[in-house]
Amino acid sequence: MDGEYRLGDPWKLPKGAGFVLPLLGEPPFPDRGYVLLQEVADRVEFRDSGNIYGVEASNRSGRNVFVRRGTLLTGKGTQSRSPVSGVVLVPGKEFVTIPVNCVHQSHYISTGADFKAEGVAPHSVYQALGKQSATWESIAGYTRKMRSSASRMLGRAEEPELEELRGVADDNLVGTSAAVERLQSRVEDALGKIPGDHVDQVGVAVFDLDGVVGVELFDHPDSWRAFSESIIRSYGEVLTREVGELYDIRMDRAEPVLRDFLQKAEASERAVIAENSASKVYSQRGEGVEGELACIEGNEIHLALARSEGERGEGPVPPISMATPPVQRPEPPQEGEGPPEEQFQEYLQRRGGYPVLDQLSERAQRFGELLRSVRVSRGTLATRLREAEDMGFVQKAIRKENGSPAYALTEEGKEAKKKGDEKVV
Repeated sequence: MDGEYRLGDPWKLPKGAGFVLPLLGEPPFPDRGYVLLQEVADRVEFRDSGNIYGVEASNRSGRNVFVRRGTLLTGKGTQSRSPVSGVVLVPGKEFVTIPVNCVHQSHYISTGADFKAEGVAPHSVYQALGKQSATWESIAGYTRKMRSSASRMLGRAEEPELEELRGVADDNLVGTSAAVERLQSRVEDALGKIPGDHVDQVGVAVFDLDGVVGVELFDHPDSWRAFSESIIRSYGEVLTREVGELYDIRMDRAEPVLRDFLQKAEASERAVIAENSASKVYSQRGEGVEGELACIEGNEIHLALARSEGERGEGPVPPISMATPPVQRPEPPQEGEGPPEEQFQEYLQRRGGYPVLDQLSERAQRFGELLRSVRVSRGTLATRLREAEDMGFVQKAIRKENGSPAYALTEEGKEAKKKGDEKVV
């Protein structure tokens, strides 16, 4: 994105594993030649094309409308979908087809049925969009993760909101998102405390223990303000994950880590993925970073970047205090609270599942070390590790000898590995 940016004060939950850095623009800001879908949703119509990979859209707002990748289009009597890239809808009554992925696999399709834009996909699902099988897999993983987090948060009580989440099908992203939102209104809404609307704020950078998770920027504060809450909540998986001890954010490290990430994005390859008379949307892919850039009439209006899946712990020193102790699970599962046996058996049967537990039983290892020994693709390894973390088998640790992040088995993971030995034998 063009322009200069300043960094606001960082924010994190007391025991959060992630933190937010506000990105502030320098006025004067350009006139907006567009609006966001969220600002004119009642004047944009979506209907089912009858094809799982396409949704028809008509923009009657009289202005160019930017639709962000990952926007949840809730189907009214049809399968819900989400755009696989950003798209600019030019004004007009005619319908155009936008590429989408299904986010509710088991629901039927009804040609001509309407959609309503409601929220955005969580970050893990956002990254998977573009390949339908990966999208479905990420939705199932996200749903399981939210159930596990809600169970730890509410305990064993038969809370109605928890029962609702347990009753949502693994493949129903809209249903899971709605249940999670109701849970957050039931308990203290930690994400609602994140200051997202500083004066002149145009975006945000999100970090975890490994460095930059993602960056999102608009060209104007009004655009950020219209979408800031949804974007912040899409990173809930990162920001609400807890570590056992407090750590300090080192701004002297955060700034160069962010600068390195943005420089890699600047050097990445671009390719046009969506184009019409008013706009072009480019994909970006480079060393450890991927994303997309949207332009209207030659002006850059939106940039979304994410750390490439599997690119963890391989870059500059993470922006945390070297005094950070090893990460511990804040609330170890009590007896009988482990993952369902069926879920565990499914994990063992997946490519790389048992080998991950087997390798980590020897010692804590970084992602690159595991990649060399487990012999699966980066994406598959990242998915297996994420699933193992969700089930409580694996946790992030900080190596005492050099402060670098690594993966380690929990006590629950050690028991799972023993069970896996019996299955392999």
